[in-house]
Amino acid sequence: MLLVYNLISAIALLFYLPFLLMKKGPEDKTAFVKERLGISSYTKTDIWVHSVSVGETLACIPFLKRLKREFPGRKITLSTTTYTGQKIAEEKFPEADRIMYMPWDAGICVKRAAGLLKPRIFITIDTEIWPLLIKTLKRSGTKIFLFNGRISSDSFKGYKRAAFFMRKVFNDTDGLCMQSGIDAERIISIGAEPEKVSVMGNFKSDIRSAGMPIPHWIKEIKGRLFLAGSTHRGEDETIMDSFKKLRHAFPELKLIIAPRHPERFDEVESIIRESGLHYIRRSGIKDAGGAELPEAVLLDTVGELAGIFSASSITFMGGSLLPFGGHNILEPAYWGNPIIFGPHMDNFPVHREFLDASAAFIVKDAQEIIEKASEILNNAELAAAMGKKAKAIVDKNSGAVDKAVEIVRRHLGNS
Repeated sequence: MLLVYNLISAIALLFYLPFLLMKKGPEDKTAFVKERLGISSYTKTDIWVHSVSVGETLACIPFLKRLKREFPGRKITLSTTTYTGQKIAEEKFPEADRIMYMPWDAGICVKRAAGLLKPRIFITIDTEIWPLLIKTLKRSGTKIFLFNGRISSDSFKGYKRAAFFMRKVFNDTDGLCMQSGIDAERIISIGAEPEKVSVMGNFKSDIRSAGMPIPHWIKEIKGRLFLAGSTHRGEDETIMDSFKKLRHAFPELKLIIAPRHPERFDEVESIIRESGLHYIRRSGIKDAGGAELPEAVLLDTVGELAGIFSASSITFMGGSLLPFGGHNILEPAYWGNPIIFGPHMDNFPVHREFLDASAAFIVKDAQEIIEKASEILNNAELAAAMGKKAKAIVDKNSGAVDKAVEIVRRHLGNS
């Protein structure tokens, strides 16, 4: 099975190579291509942590910073797959001994990189499974862990179809540390050995450790703030319609809309413009001259959203009105935001805990967004109670970073 996977992956690389060479974003295209092909210059490291993109990288920053404090003499390599993930890694974790792109998971690419890096511990974040890399590292004696693991309902269906293969991959790991009991049950059902599976919790519950800065421009926003975070295509128009009607009842209300994917910034700007709202792009706020900001702000930067939740009066979490699986509600919960989201939150089972505790509302369309948002905005006591309950859930689920550091310590020692 691994030979078949290797062959398919190598063939896929041939088709991907032209796109790799033409890919926009990376300033140093030569370094990017070499690292993706596994032909860069590599030196020995102690801990190799892999996070795919922006969300996974931001989630593991508290853990990475703790690692550097606890093991200052150890070399830490951080890899990502995407350009935006790379930029966040460079900005948020400059203490890394190396930040690089993950080699393509084909034998021709991973063997050299793995052989030269030769980490004592390899940690992949969130359920990024790279079968050939894992097998290669296992053969060299590396301890392999999955931290902050989660398996969405869609991923679960896919993994189940490949259970025979995935069972062998999981068994090459030394520990599978999942976000929740549901995630643990799913990975065991796929074929992981139960004794290797544990519930660690979610790194994003340890938000305090990340030291999230609050952007200065937030202070320029007068009135209450409706924040729509991590929106996907098909949701932005619904948010615009809802917000415009909310403004009739709450004229002081302002909107920040944060598309999930940077490539959609221009698309969402067109939607805001067509809505008739006065707006500004976040990147243009420096030109506002300190004046009060308009009705809407398009967040066209990466990595600021976590701190912006601090100013929100009400947060809608995107990726949930349509079947995208939702996004993490622990960051707005940390700041005590009243939260609303759509019916599609399969990627984050913790949302059920929020609903059971009356710490969030579920909505299915623009009318329900208006109704629930109005209920919150009209009732300060309700808003405060929802925020307090949301923060309590975050506090209860914290401690994942401590557990992860202790696992590393057991296999690495104290120095």
